[in-house]
Amino acid sequence: MAPSAPPSRGAVREWLQRERVQLMKRLANSLDPRICSRTCVVFDAAQPVKDRPSEYDFQGISVRFAVDHDEADDLLEDLIRANSAPRRLAVISSDGRVQQAASRRGSTVYEAQVWLDELLDGVVGLADGVRIEAGKGRGDHAAAESDVEVSDEEARNWLREFGFE
Repeated sequence: MAPSAPPSRGAVREWLQRERVQLMKRLANSLDPRICSRTCVVFDAAQPVKDRPSEYDFQGISVRFAVDHDEADDLLEDLIRANSAPRRLAVISSDGRVQQAASRRGSTVYEAQVWLDELLDGVVGLADGVRIEAGKGRGDHAAAESDVEVSDEEARNWLREFGFE
């Protein structure tokens, strides 16, 4: 994600943590729980959360601080390189090096500010350029009704196709 600009003098000291929590809440409220469980957000470790481990779960989303790396981009590159199914990754970053690492592995790449703007407009970009309406996942809305019946096998194939094995 794009870094937040620091606040003006006299602002609350915990501004960065508040921005991080606001982002995490927006993601958790916008993504289906199955997508949350496959989502990892990486933050630079310059100011990790006090009294929290460097990795934790936020409403199903993996949160990591790059404590053993110079910066979050280094950890992102390691995660992309280690992923066994990189074509099923959506990588959101404004860093050119991270974007290149993701593109080389066949991952879908989104510019951070563009992706965030779309999220704020109610659209979530996923792997393979798939875009979904935000807010459909946390029980806010029932699944869309359809007259078309789908077999269990066909449903499993579609879930596998979209990376929800």
